[in-house]
Amino acid sequence: MGSDHVRVEAGRTASYRIEELDAAAELNRLEAQVRLVALMELPALRHAGLTEGMHLLDLGCGPGFFAELAAKDLVPDGQVTGVDVDGALLAPARLRAEQRGSSIDYILASGVAIPLPDDSVDFAYARFLFQHLDRPEEVLAEMRRVVRPGGVVMVMDTDDAGLLVHPEPDGFKALIEAAAAAQRSRGGDRTVGRRLKGMVLAAGLEDVHGSARILTTDHIPPRDFVHVTTAFKAEVLDSERIDPAEAQATLGALREAAERPDFFGHALGYGAWGRVP
Repeated sequence: MGSDHVRVEAGRTASYRIEELDAAAELNRLEAQVRLVALMELPALRHAGLTEGMHLLDLGCGPGFFAELAAKDLVPDGQVTGVDVDGALLAPARLRAEQRGSSIDYILASGVAIPLPDDSVDFAYARFLFQHLDRPEEVLAEMRRVVRPGGVVMVMDTDDAGLLVHPEPDGFKALIEAAAAAQRSRGGDRTVGRRLKGMVLAAGLEDVHGSARILTTDHIPPRDFVHVTTAFKAEVLDSERIDPAEAQATLGALREAAERPDFFGHALGYGAWGRVP
């Protein structure tokens, strides 16, 4: 499949570039995100029909943290295949798999050309990927192609309209809007969650469902909430909307607010899924 540092661009925008972030900090955030979001994510996957023994495709698997969790807790007697366009992200996943003797198969490929046969997996899942796609309908078509008849295609993503905190520090809304503008300028969409069910319907799937999963500081510690929902935004900004130093100051104020006993944070994850006819 080529070098671990090759990037296969087709189908995904430039709205996410780990090399533009503090890579070690971002890997830490992604690992924490999987661990913390699992509280709402795993029940949704089971409700959609993912069971032990199935072959799961994790599309946009990144560094493999969710694939590892799925192999352990969701399909321990099944198979997990992870696909991602970014070889630099796949490299640590492959290294851990080799070190641990894991059977997870990681493939460097684009979501618009998944190198798997027709009808070869039971459940195809894309998490926090569609906010980075410029051709989501083509990716959904590919997910449908590789899933057997009766199998499930599911997508999950966020919508920043559901992100709120209290007390809200000065500059919080400006920070969120500047990060969203930066992603839009690169072809991404931080409000994609509200459109997922419509996309799944348009893909011709049957028995389509949608759901919203709430993640709050009643579920996870406030500092963890800030870490997984907001911290990275201070590094992905439209600098014409906000000065990076101001963004860092706002993030610092948010972290201070998170230490208060009355702090509350709220975020939404949206899922949509359907069955292949």
